[in-house]
Amino acid sequence: MSKNMKNERGQSALETAIILIAFVVVASVFAFAILCSGSKSTEKGQSAINAGLEGVQSSMTVK
Repeated sequence: MSKNMKNERGQSALETAIILIAFVVVASVFAFAILCSGSKSTEKGQSAINAGLEGVQSSMTVK
């Protein structure tokens, strides 16, 4: 195998590693965004439930 062929093989492996790292970084950012939006929607749902319960409890009076 010539020296040129080995150099090209190493360069190809380096490019592949860079692409793999880029995919991992993009996937982790996407997962973080999904988790943050999920937690925000959970908080909004919880506050809506609490507001509804307060409204129901305030309308109930003991006679």
